Amino acid sequence: MKGESSTKMATIITNRATVNYNNGSVTSTVVSNTVSTQLNNGLEINKTALTETYRPDRDITYVITVTNNGSTATERLTVTDDLGAYLSGGNRIVPLTYIGPSQLFINGISIGEITPITVTDGILFVIDNIPANSNAQIIYVARANEFAGGNVDSCIINTVTADNDCFCPCDEPVSDSYSVCVDVFADLRVVKCACPDPVVCGERLNYVIELYNYGNIPATDVVITDTFTPPLTDIAVSVNGSVIPEGDYSYVNGTLILPASDSEFEITVPAASFIRDGQTGEVSVTPGNVTVNISGIVS
Repeated sequence: MKGESSTKMATIITNRATVNYNNGSVTSTVVSNTVSTQLNNGLEINKTALTETYRPDRDITYVITVTNNGSTATERLTVTDDLGAYLSGGNRIVPLTYIGPSQLFINGISIGEITPITVTDGILFVIDNIPANSNAQIIYVARANEFAGGNVDSCIINTVTADNDCFCPCDEPVSDSYSVCVDVFADLRVVKCACPDPVVCGERLNYVIELYNYGNIPATDVVITDTFTPPLTDIAVSVNGSVIPEGDYSYVNGTLILPASDSEFEITVPAASFIRDGQTGEVSVTPGNVTVNISGIVS
């Protein structure tokens, strides 16, 4: 799912006038037609990200744009970012960790770094001045942390609010939200070990290949290629404890290919499990796993 920004609704002002008058000895009242006009806030804010999806423990670059539509400059505008915080089971879950540094731009011109303050609601930036009919951009990096979900339906909804009490009495704080949903991915890691160590020529050497999938969908059509130096003889292959027939793998000149290109045998590593702790809100990851055993005589 692509990242999405919230939709802002305009404020409509409606008005009509009442006129009392004397009509001879009778007091009469007449009411005007109703007129309406759209009230635009002197400030506008927009939140977006440079990526449409996220992965746990990966960085996300966010862009906050604040526009001053007024005829006077703003002074000490506060911009608060909640880092995607939400309540779950009575706990406040914050799925993003601020990384920084942050950069400030006015009308596209770099002003330099801007350092946020850590507050209860997330992080707070202070922009000293935005000229009339101008915009400011804050670009910063946050990381999807251990509280960010990894299941395929997980999203981080990040809200930013700008406020300036002295800018215009009728202006209210303006907010915008941006939703980044988890990437749909397989993330395969490989760990290999051998025993015995050391081994004597003429003895059987055993290799164990562990395939771990840290992604949220299965890793399919897995092909293992392994070259043994010196070549093994009298090899045996098993996957998750099941013996693999010779026709389902290729072994030529010391190179094993599993499965063979003409085999109907397939290796699929299941998706990881993502479980959120009901007390802390932290997400634990248990990778999907496939174990491959290869053994042969060292010659």
